[in-house]
Amino acid sequence: MKIIFNSRKLSLTQQWISTTLLSMLPLVIAVAYAAWEMSSQARAQQQLVMEQAQISQLSVAVQELSKEIERSARQYQLLQDASLLEILKIKQFQLNSSLGEITLQLPTLKNSDTIKRIDAISADINTVLRSTDATQKQRLEPLYTNLKESSNALYQQLTKAIQSNLRKAEQELNNVLWRVLITGLLALPASLLLLGASSVIVTRSIRRLSLAIHHLGQRSWDQSIEIDGPSDLIELGHRLEWMRLQLISAEQQKAQFTQHITHELKSPLAAIMDAQALLAEQIPGKINQQQMAVLKILRSQAENLQELIQQLLNFNTVSQGIAAHQEQVDLNAMSNKLIARYRSFLPDSSAQITCCNNAGRFTGNTQLIEMILSNLLSNAIHFCRAGGTVTVNWGHCTIDDDGHPLISDDASSHWWLQVSDDGPGIELDEQEAVFRPFYQGKNKRRGALKGSGIGLAIVKACAEQAKATLTLKSSKHKGAEFTLCFPK
Repeated sequence: MKIIFNSRKLSLTQQWISTTLLSMLPLVIAVAYAAWEMSSQARAQQQLVMEQAQISQLSVAVQELSKEIERSARQYQLLQDASLLEILKIKQFQLNSSLGEITLQLPTLKNSDTIKRIDAISADINTVLRSTDATQKQRLEPLYTNLKESSNALYQQLTKAIQSNLRKAEQELNNVLWRVLITGLLALPASLLLLGASSVIVTRSIRRLSLAIHHLGQRSWDQSIEIDGPSDLIELGHRLEWMRLQLISAEQQKAQFTQHITHELKSPLAAIMDAQALLAEQIPGKINQQQMAVLKILRSQAENLQELIQQLLNFNTVSQGIAAHQEQVDLNAMSNKLIARYRSFLPDSSAQITCCNNAGRFTGNTQLIEMILSNLLSNAIHFCRAGGTVTVNWGHCTIDDDGHPLISDDASSHWWLQVSDDGPGIELDEQEAVFRPFYQGKNKRRGALKGSGIGLAIVKACAEQAKATLTLKSSKHKGAEFTLCFPK
């Protein structure tokens, strides 16, 4: 494996902090936008309140000045005092100033007929007062009435303008609130999306690391370990790759040792069996019945030891791979041969072995299938209860969507093989471990010789090479059922 270690890359903690801060960016922008909008709106509302207060004051001032102009004019009519004309002139100037400020505050009223009429009436009152016409009084009364009505009309217009401005300000505030709300609603999923994306980026390396560790635990050592991402995870990936190479080396050494030791054991074992045969045939001399019984025990244990050595050789062979060779396999003949062999090895076994009468020819690798069936039979016979039943069955099948076999006719795409017993069963927490090499479960096998713990490991390895699915259905005190589904 080629691992490039970049010391300039961020560590896992640093990368997690940076991605978290990046994911918070939309929310930060949304909060900043909301603060700016609310601040602007607050300033606008404050300015509006001040302007409307000034307009309201000007409106009241126009009414008051109109009344004071009428009062000063009437006093002059009565007293004919020139100083009252000066007061009237000042009030008219103040009225004109107030009207000018109103047009500045409300440009829409710049060409208002009401304002022009008030200004004209004020000027007419001043002109009529300065005349000596006998009809002065009759001419002034309508002017007073018109001035009062016009000032009241202007007050109503200003009140409506203030209300209209307040409604517009309220609408603008509502628009701002909606914009802030929409921004927040958009920022939240954007932050979540960025957080999810950043989490995927950060956790992708962790998932690869977890998968690499899982492959190491499952003995899948054929693929190199390549971890990219934060610097500390890259370094950890480098360590795992080193561990993978060490495991491969140890496995190869173990396979070589197993092959060497089993071959070394076969020669002295063959000599022991030959010597036992010579003694049993009484070639060196006659032996009594007690000695013959001991020789039978010696022969039985030697054959069991030979079987264990053969299993070790088979496991070593399967681990290194068997050449794929498809041919017609006669399951009837194979089953009967293996059943007869185990019955000869275990003459005292009280287990009943039954075999189906289905069609017995299928396509597959004879060596792999024979090792599978042999080890499943051996496992079932040794763990079956006294007087129990071991059943071997097979047939045609198809695979459903969940990967389970469904019994079908000859035109199906797969075929299945099943071996079951009514022994103590395998508890759920052990059902995965029993397929590991040299694992000894809680249940004790029947017989004088302890098992090697590689029978089911051979079954699993053969199933993988034959591209067959292996399932175990078992529960405590209810036996075990091993089912394999082979492609045709």
